[in-house]
Amino acid sequence: MSRHTRRGRESERRHEREQYGDEPCRNETYGERGHREHSSRAGVRRAGVAPTGARRTGARRTGVGRSGAVVTVLGALAVLSPAPEAAALAKPKPYEISADAKKTAGTSSSADAPQIEPGLFRDRIGAGQEKYYAVNLDAKSSAHVTATAIPAPGTKVTFRDGLTLTLQSTNGDSCGSSDVSGSGDTAYPITVQASRLIGDQAAESCREKGPYLVRLERKAGGASTGSWPVELSLKREPGLKGSIPAPVPGTEDETDDNNARPAPPSGTAESAKGGSGFNDARALDSGVWKDRLRPGETRYYRVPVDWGQRLYARTEIPNSQAADGASGRFIANGFRMNLYNPARGALYNEDFQSYDGDGAKFDRYTNPVRYENRFAADASATRFAGWYYIAVTAGTDMAQPFPEGTPVTLRVAVKGKAKKGPAYDGDAVAAGFGVSDEDREMAAEGLTAAEVQHNNTLRTIGYTGIGAGAALILVLAAWTLLARRRAATAAAPPATGPLAATGPWPPHQSPQPTESMRPTQPAQPAQPTPSTRPYSPQQYGGPGEYGRPPQG
Repeated sequence: MSRHTRRGRESERRHEREQYGDEPCRNETYGERGHREHSSRAGVRRAGVAPTGARRTGARRTGVGRSGAVVTVLGALAVLSPAPEAAALAKPKPYEISADAKKTAGTSSSADAPQIEPGLFRDRIGAGQEKYYAVNLDAKSSAHVTATAIPAPGTKVTFRDGLTLTLQSTNGDSCGSSDVSGSGDTAYPITVQASRLIGDQAAESCREKGPYLVRLERKAGGASTGSWPVELSLKREPGLKGSIPAPVPGTEDETDDNNARPAPPSGTAESAKGGSGFNDARALDSGVWKDRLRPGETRYYRVPVDWGQRLYARTEIPNSQAADGASGRFIANGFRMNLYNPARGALYNEDFQSYDGDGAKFDRYTNPVRYENRFAADASATRFAGWYYIAVTAGTDMAQPFPEGTPVTLRVAVKGKAKKGPAYDGDAVAAGFGVSDEDREMAAEGLTAAEVQHNNTLRTIGYTGIGAGAALILVLAAWTLLARRRAATAAAPPATGPLAATGPWPPHQSPQPTESMRPTQPAQPAQPTPSTRPYSPQQYGGPGEYGRPPQG
């Protein structure tokens, strides 16, 4: 052993004694104690902390130092940064216009008005602005136009802000009109509707087939001065096959103000996050539901209500306490609830309800849904079956008693047995005026329209996958059967001799070898015929192929 090698090994042993003690090593690197310390140091290194007495190169020390710095900085950011939920809670979610809404641009002159058809459209309107849109109507179906303006959430909207919507003939005769104003010093989606109803004796000039105009006006001088996005909806309701029935006697006595409330649903509330608007409203069935709204936020829910049924909806806000334990202060514009029919028309002209810290509630109970209600002044909004919407808004001042969002409890009940609808001359359910089995299933499962579409897509993909899988199994089965047949053919003993080249033949039908195929050999005595000649291995393959040759 050379002197340099001896010195190197002594240096290694001295280093081991300094680092691991005098305990003997069990392998060439470290002993049992050294193994524990090595594992401990490895864990410490992974955590980004340098172990005491560790022997590392400068490159490793630099890398670990940077990792530790990164971990430290990220930890500090995690402490200082608010949670995603808290950051999102500070800003209310705005109304989402449908992705299917087509862009349009209303004009100030009716001569250049853009054409709109049944479906959804999007536009913008400024304060004091007036816009026209053109629409073609037939002489049989009713038409329902709705405009939903969307002030920026968190801004101030007062009674001086509002919309007026009119459906009129080209000569200026009004076929239907309504106006809505803001309230509560809180921005929320403002929806206004106008309808052309077939059978209305007061609008004879609106029964003809031809072009009509939709005029949308926004009030000037309000608190909100910015431009508002607008979602336009146009629906056509098929006409009836027979005559239009007269209103049911006593309809006016069935209105919300003249009816005793039913017992509200009870039980444990289930979570149901409402949508931002009509397009993504959360479907609900009868029951008790809970949600949490940001200050200034509006959430939408929808319930299927069939012919002859009534909708009961109640919104509850729990009590709250101030930081000193006393009851919260009085809030004039605490919350707002309103109901809308399948054509997005408001059933009531609601204001904000006050809140004093001791809890609050507000409810509505609609008329029975009947086709005949369309000509009853106080019940006209409940003139068709379909999805009815519940919109709940939390006032901006509700951030004081509920800084983490306003807890809302919804008690929903559909009363009455579903009845047979009118004899429409067309598919009313497809047009949005009726309740299908799919609608009831959607409400029972609490799904939004987007979730239903997603589930249908997955179901289609699943069916396609099943069909493709079945086809693949059939192909594999056929391939396996063919492979087995080929294997059986290959395993059969090969034929030899002069006849092998021409293939096999059925028994007693084998062709006899020709003279050119016979081997050259000395002349032999006359041979028996094939039918009387005994079997000879030499005839088919020669000696040894199918046994020993005959002796003698």
